[in-house]
Amino acid sequence: MSIYYRFVSGAAALAVAGGLLVAGAVSADAAALQFRIEVPKRLTVGKGEYTKACAMDVWVWGTEGPGVAYSRASVTGADGVTWPVYKRVLPGQQVGWGVGCPSTVSDLGKWRVRVVAYDRKGKALGSREESWYEKFDTVIKSYNAAPEPIRKGRTLSVSGRLLRVNNLGTGYTSYSGKRIEVFFLAKGAKSWTYMGATKTARDGRFRKAFTAKRDGVWRAYFPGTSNFDRQKSWDDFIDVR
Repeated sequence: MSIYYRFVSGAAALAVAGGLLVAGAVSADAAALQFRIEVPKRLTVGKGEYTKACAMDVWVWGTEGPGVAYSRASVTGADGVTWPVYKRVLPGQQVGWGVGCPSTVSDLGKWRVRVVAYDRKGKALGSREESWYEKFDTVIKSYNAAPEPIRKGRTLSVSGRLLRVNNLGTGYTSYSGKRIEVFFLAKGAKSWTYMGATKTARDGRFRKAFTAKRDGVWRAYFPGTSNFDRQKSWDDFIDVR
């Protein structure tokens, strides 16, 4: 995972100090402090090289409030390693940095941004933390609900194949042993109904049988994991006669 700095107009490039940032004691005025951090809540990374789809900006504003002289900002990766990206951010000053595509599965997971506000003597007044998740992409291919049309009371099958980005982020591979949930939206209805679940085979394929009762749309859904993103199939309408 690479980190590269982004600067906005009026935001000076500040030196980066080594070591972790320690919040220290929190004052009674912490509730009056004004923190502002902007991170994407979710980042799905597909295969291949750096693209707009797998690069993002993190923005931090210097904390404002009673007695605040400056703030420090750090980012902690999914592996627990912390970079003290900005050592001294003045109140109201906007700074930022970019995070590039993950190169291996070890880069995936929860990333955190932490801002600590200090007074002139270096005493910590309060802190704020925000987070986002980086996950590799998944795909449901060859999805189908069949046969169609079908007579009422007959058996229909929902099938497909679940793939995920491989551990090096260079392509897709079969995703076995994963739960696939099936939902049904009856014609004229406004809400989906959970119908049942199955698991993917070694080659990522799945199949689940149901009794045809009424017209409607069938959808397969993968809930995702800590490293791989959730995914849904396209919607397949079945005409029941």
